Amino acid sequence: MNNKLELEIDGKKEIYDIILKVDVKDENGTYILYTQNEKNDVGDIIVYAGILEEKKDKVNIKPVEDEEKLELLADILEQIKTRTDKKEVEKK
Repeated sequence: MNNKLELEIDGKKEIYDIILKVDVKDENGTYILYTQNEKNDVGDIIVYAGILEEKKDKVNIKPVEDEEKLELLADILEQIKTRTDKKEVEKK
C-alpha cells in the first residue's frame, strides 16, 4: 500500500499521509483516515476521514456523512492509538 495520498484541493496539489484504510462491506466500500500532521489548538494531530474512490490514475475522496460510520472510524483510530501508546510505555 502506498502510504501517501495526493489530492487536488482548490487547484493545488496536497500530499497526505494515509493512516488507515478500512474495507467495509457496504455500498461505499473503502473508508480512509489520512492526515497532513497538522495539530489543532490542544496539540492533537488532525485526522480526516473519507470514502476512497480509486479509478485508474485518479483518486477521489468523498466525505463521510453517516454519523455511525464516523463514530466507527473514530473508535478504530482510538483503539490503534491506545495500543500504540501501550506499546510505547512497555518499551520504556
